Amino acid sequence: MPVKKIVKKFNYSKKDLAELVLKIDDYKFFLPWCINSKILTIDKNKKDLKIIADLEIGFKSFREIYTSEVIYNNQDSKIEVTSINGNIKKLLNIWEFEEIDKNSCNVIFFIDIELKNPIINILFNKFFNYGFEKILNSFEQRAKETIKS
Repeated sequence: MPVKKIVKKFNYSKKDLAELVLKIDDYKFFLPWCINSKILTIDKNKKDLKIIADLEIGFKSFREIYTSEVIYNNQDSKIEVTSINGNIKKLLNIWEFEEIDKNSCNVIFFIDIELKNPIINILFNKFFNYGFEKILNSFEQRAKETIKS
């Protein structure tokens, strides 16, 4: 059951980075191993935004679709992701954005994940750190390509 927490400084506003993370429909264009991404529903109120979305993850002949609930609390600048359907037994993924100044912020990224299939989970654990770094780097690269400075 991999658990990881990092803090990384980005030279973008916390608003811009939160919006990038919430553009789930775009994940298929830049996220490693993401074959398809689709927002199913969006529910917005004054306090938060709730998104239900599907991600199709694949590598070679392995493909899996899982559904997640994404809650963005604008007041706390926090995105919390949990799995609600698919091959993930447990998922807690939190993005927190702490403003440094109007053009930079620290991103605190936390993930706790476990897959339902014990054999695939063992393989997943072995490659978790590599995958984690690759995914985080892809968000950073996407920010460089899409956020206006």
